[in-house]
Amino acid sequence: MNEKFITEVLQMAIGYWDLDQAQCKQFDCGLRMLLQNYKELEERCTEIIDIEKSYLQYLQLFIIRKKTEGKSDRTLQQYHLHLNKLLQYLNKPLDKITEDDLFIYLAKYQKMRNVSNSYLDNMRLVFSSFFTWLNNKGYISKNPTMGLEPIKSEKKIKKPFSDEELERLRRACTQERDIALIEFLYSTGVRASELVSLNRNDIDFCDKNAIVYGKGSKEREVYLTATASLYLKEYLEVRTDDNDALFVSVRKPYSRLTIAGLERIVKNLGKSAGVENCHPHRFRRTMATNVLRKGAPLEEVKELLGHSKLDTTMIYCTVSRENVKHTHRKLMSA
Repeated sequence: MNEKFITEVLQMAIGYWDLDQAQCKQFDCGLRMLLQNYKELEERCTEIIDIEKSYLQYLQLFIIRKKTEGKSDRTLQQYHLHLNKLLQYLNKPLDKITEDDLFIYLAKYQKMRNVSNSYLDNMRLVFSSFFTWLNNKGYISKNPTMGLEPIKSEKKIKKPFSDEELERLRRACTQERDIALIEFLYSTGVRASELVSLNRNDIDFCDKNAIVYGKGSKEREVYLTATASLYLKEYLEVRTDDNDALFVSVRKPYSRLTIAGLERIVKNLGKSAGVENCHPHRFRRTMATNVLRKGAPLEEVKELLGHSKLDTTMIYCTVSRENVKHTHRKLMSA
């Protein structure tokens, strides 16, 4: 087909430009070189398309697998974001990706984005999960993440709210919804994703409890203090909308709160109250820390928080210096 095309183009060129024999030969060589370059480019494009189709297919299967394991939509989005960026950047077959490829990518990502070591290590864990799955399923012969060591980061003690900070947050609330919201967060220790999924009929005011569905769609019971129950009742009584959601926006169309909306509310309350690092998850840490300080068994706190491992519960709990000082004085004076 190429020979026929070259002949036809050459005949047209001779008729149009009145080329002599030497010029015809030169034109023929140039045209053949151009077609060869085009063919190589076409093959390369086809190869790139095939690589993209290949990794997208496996990435989709991996995300589906993680969804069936009960990972939240937010976690799945992070998995897809990080893996898609990595595979687009490397642009090579999955079984050709090496440990060095991943190491260099992480180093460049940190330099360009200026992310923390803990953020980078979370990316490493995402890559490890994906390539371990590929290897276990037999899609690749070797796992390139096996030699990637955990990325060390500075361990910062994440403090719970103090009693004074909690009181300042309460006083900063100017709407029934907001005081009900922070009392509910503190009383139950629920995750942000769990709170925004709750409906009005999920609350049992008689027994002062609620059923939430945590990570992996695991069901657990959480409990309301008398204060949280009272403020929640008052908030629901003044609402004029018919939305089933437990917490909604204060303006029409009174939409169900999103995680981002919840975080914004709590952050703004923190600004008004002069409380730094104010976010929904800190109420969860505060609840866990306070019930442990008052003598609750670690195993029971684990159930309250919906953790599958005690090690995870320990991360949420900090020891008060004042408690340590009190214990020391009590024991040493005995």
